Amino acid sequence: MAPKRHQDRRRFLRGATYVLALPFLPSLSGAAGARPSSGKPRPKRLVCVGTQLGFYKPEFFTAGEGDTPRLIRPLVDAGLSDAFTTISGLDHKGPTGNGHQLVYTLYTGHVVPSVSLDQYVAPTLGKGTRYESLQLCCGEAQQKASLAFTKSGVPLPVTLRPSALFARVFGAGSVELKRQAYLIESGRSLLDELVEDARLVSGRASPEDRRRLDEYFTSVRAVEGKLERRRDWLDKPFPVPPEGLELPAEENVDGSYLLENEDLMWDLMALAIQNDSTRVVSLTIPITDRTLIMDGRLMSEGYHRLSHHGNKPEKIQGLLSVEERHMRGAARFLKALHDTPDPAGGTMLESTVTLIGSAMGDAAAHRRRSFPLLVAGGGFKHKGHVPCGTTSVTNTMACDLYVTVLQQLGFDTEVFSTSQSDLNSVLT
Repeated sequence: MAPKRHQDRRRFLRGATYVLALPFLPSLSGAAGARPSSGKPRPKRLVCVGTQLGFYKPEFFTAGEGDTPRLIRPLVDAGLSDAFTTISGLDHKGPTGNGHQLVYTLYTGHVVPSVSLDQYVAPTLGKGTRYESLQLCCGEAQQKASLAFTKSGVPLPVTLRPSALFARVFGAGSVELKRQAYLIESGRSLLDELVEDARLVSGRASPEDRRRLDEYFTSVRAVEGKLERRRDWLDKPFPVPPEGLELPAEENVDGSYLLENEDLMWDLMALAIQNDSTRVVSLTIPITDRTLIMDGRLMSEGYHRLSHHGNKPEKIQGLLSVEERHMRGAARFLKALHDTPDPAGGTMLESTVTLIGSAMGDAAAHRRRSFPLLVAGGGFKHKGHVPCGTTSVTNTMACDLYVTVLQQLGFDTEVFSTSQSDLNSVLT
């Protein structure tokens, strides 16, 4: 039996091959003219992002009132000044050995096998969505690339290829990746097969929802276009190195394309949340020894080498150009949620807690102290910057932040992993 047009707040376009989930459209949800409630319901989504080479903290944390660090500027330029808080002075107070070997602990707090924050909430928040959670990585995965761990401490596999994530989000479970690849390579769009249903839906929508629908379709087509441009290179092998050339011990085949893949992952994450394919996502921005391609050109040094800058200005500038690209993607993702209404009221940014950070406090020295951390959206009372480990905010455990996140998401708990308290007094 075909689903009723107004049986719930989810809407779909249906073709012979595809079923495409749409974002919330108030004028087509329930009775005619219905709108989201005006209140601010409890957040119901969690996004956990981690960079395995950290951030350059002098340009991540503010130096004082009126200062906008370079890595925070993309969020400010996107009009999100009141939607995020950076938090300094927190870490896991755990082993201080080689920081690279422990970056996976960002959302677990423990070196011993333990559940990650995203998997703690996934069974509850993920009910009723196509995917209880998504685990992503935007480059060739090295050891311990996953940030997501089950209750028994088993790392969950990550999706590496944006094309594979695209097929998962828009294939409705019935379309194989080969079919999606055919459409991309032939220059067609999955929307082409759904044009008639799209026309009918658009005809019944309000002017505001037609605009919203057009923006959503434009985003889908834009991602398809990026995938089409990337496909040739994804499937081409690298040239064979000259005989006798010594290769890096941890070389990644796809490492050079980290930034291109990352851009696509940010866009696809936004689409997956907008159409409610999932409510829990983790994204790893991994370690790579490869020299990155930026704006079509190879950089002068590899990402890993740049992170070991030795305070040399030219290396710091190269590193910042990479990290700024991370934050531009984050800004684009958060702005997409900011501009999308939530069916229960407010915006999707207000109902989505996004954490961005690293368990690498200083990649140049492999130090794991004072992580770079940022929390965005989620209905928090954002402060711009919170300096922890001070006389005004004495917290020092990163998991104190996670307790506040869990409570904001509706979980009745006062402890998570290595927490000693919470950050409710400054964020809620």
